[in-house]
Formats: sequence, structure tokens, C-alpha cells
Amino acid sequence: LGTSHDTSEFACDSLFQWWVNEGIIHYPKAKSLLILCDGGGSNSSRHYIFKEDLQKTANALGLEIRIAHYPPYTSKY
Repeated sequence: LGTSHDTSEFACDSLFQWWVNEGIIHYPKAKSLLILCDGGGSNSSRHYIFKEDLQKTANALGLEIRIAHYPPYTSKY
């Protein structure tokens, strides 16, 4: 999976590797991805670093990436 200790970078690295190794094989016609995330930590909807890293990943993959954040305190249930 990802190689970074930062949550945002790790998530984006992992997504990139998954798409290159698995996603493109199983979903060759996909033009976009929907990712469900919890709202805490580095991948919070308020952190610009996650959005910036995600945009770089989307550009590198040539895909539209949409994020849906779980409401607060619900991701563990």
C-alpha cells in the first residue's frame, strides 16, 4: 500500500496503487471514483492538504474523484 506516514499522503498513495494494480482491471470504463471517508484526521473535509493531494492523484490517474464524508462520530458504527 502507501509508503507515507502522513494520513493524507498515505491514503492518496494507496488509492493510486489500488487503481493501477486492481481498479483499472476491474473497472476499465470508469471515468470517476466515489470514495467514502471518515471526517477526522488528515483526511478531514476541512484540511486543504488532503484535497490538494487528492487532486494530484486525480490528475495523475486521469479520473474524477469524489469524496463523501461520513457525518461526525458515525464512521465507527
